[in-house]
Amino acid sequence: VLRGGAEFSRWNLEDGEGSYPPIGSRYTPETLPGLGAEVTYFHTQGGVGFDWRTAPGYTRRGGYYGVTLHDHKDQDDQFGFRMVEYEAIQHLPILRETWVLSFRARVQHAMDKDDQQIPFFMLPALGGGSSLRAYSSWRFRDQNSMLLQGEWRIMINRYLDLAFFYDTGKVAATTSDLDFNGMKDDFGVGVRFHGPFDTPLRVELAKGR
Repeated sequence: VLRGGAEFSRWNLEDGEGSYPPIGSRYTPETLPGLGAEVTYFHTQGGVGFDWRTAPGYTRRGGYYGVTLHDHKDQDDQFGFRMVEYEAIQHLPILRETWVLSFRARVQHAMDKDDQQIPFFMLPALGGGSSLRAYSSWRFRDQNSMLLQGEWRIMINRYLDLAFFYDTGKVAATTSDLDFNGMKDDFGVGVRFHGPFDTPLRVELAKGR
């Protein structure tokens, strides 16, 4: 599989809402790159991989192994960076596909370029419904991230699966710190409403530390 794409995007931070203190009360633009900045990116990406799943949105067998390169060019040459993402997904059917063991691993590595800074809101992150599901979205951020996930899916009927899952991962300032020490984790259960090739709805309960 070969894939690529390009897009323009503009990032503009606004004041937060809710009971948490605003990020500007603890950091400044000098201590947290990107705080208060308005950034326009020209984002290009290209990837290569092996994909033998039935469909990316829903499958009960097969796998995907690939690498994707991202280049974010800042129009003002202040916050440009590159990122490489490695991902491996494997689905193992059991009992004529009524059970499926699913595994996923992902590593992201962000690199500055030309002595520019990586804004905090573009750093690799963990947390939320697609990574560490017991934690709020983008809860953990740094220049490197590692995510490991495992699921046991049980087919209830042709449109509904029950799943038990476990997530673990960490973020780190350097690639040498992406080890198995100090990892965050969670576990939980969920149901998935799906069709033959896609999963339009997931409902999950997760418990973390």
